Amino acid sequence: AELFLVNAARATMGRGDREYSSNRSGGNSRGGALHLARIHGTEEDRVNCPFYFKIGACRHGDRCSRQHHMPAFSPTILIKHIYQHPVRLAELRAAERSMNPAAEAPPVVDERLEREKAFEDFLQFYENMYDELSKFGRLDALNVCDNLGDHMIGHVYAKFTDEEEAADALSIMNGRFYDGRKMEVEFSPVTDFREARCRDFDEETCSRGGFCNFMHIKPVPRCLIGGLEQEAEMERRRDAMERERHRHRDSRRSDRRGHRRSRSESDSESDGSRRRSRGKEKKKTRRSDSRSASRSRNSRSTSQK
Repeated sequence: AELFLVNAARATMGRGDREYSSNRSGGNSRGGALHLARIHGTEEDRVNCPFYFKIGACRHGDRCSRQHHMPAFSPTILIKHIYQHPVRLAELRAAERSMNPAAEAPPVVDERLEREKAFEDFLQFYENMYDELSKFGRLDALNVCDNLGDHMIGHVYAKFTDEEEAADALSIMNGRFYDGRKMEVEFSPVTDFREARCRDFDEETCSRGGFCNFMHIKPVPRCLIGGLEQEAEMERRRDAMERERHRHRDSRRSDRRGHRRSRSESDSESDGSRRRSRGKEKKKTRRSDSRSASRSRNSRSTSQK
């Protein structure tokens, strides 16, 4: 991680930071790179966006005055806007009713029951995401954002234990459809969710609400996460055993094929040797017959004389 930060810092030294870093380090380029690595992704960094570095999303988007360095590889992938937030769904339904005033008014639903249904829908969504993503490898974390800002709403962050597993998940999941919506998946620079999450939200004291720029990670019961982890581990073991059985079966088949091939080759060689021996015997008999015939002719000729 330190090497990545140093390389990223060196890449951003061309925007006026070379002179600044050389002054800070007394002309030592490595000291300047280390200084830029130290301030990379912080408020002191005048080049890179700290919010994108910490959260993987920025409310300014492409209009941000600082750079957004999307990593070429990462153990964390981001599935953008895939979770349908109940507040946004309610807003969409209200907008549809306002555009069609002749439609019937929806039935009055108890607010408590509606919250329970929304929570059950979220748990079902979480299970579906976990089951699908755990097929690619072990998950360190699976977080769903509860934010309402346009740059973060519905975001799902999945951190794997291995970068290759994250790359496999990205290549397979990107462009697929979930609940009729196309998934947009990319690598995320977020690797430490302690720096990305809103501590006030965890303590239920965030004054910004859903429009906070830090992650409001939806809480998931630990018993559910533990059960999903056990099921995923058992599924991986079953897959490994199945692959091992297939490998043994294929090796046995190849051994049988090799044995049949060697036996057929030995049989063909024995047949060839037998044919060659028979051919030699036929040649010998023909030679002996020709010799006996020549002797008989010679004897007849001498008798006539």
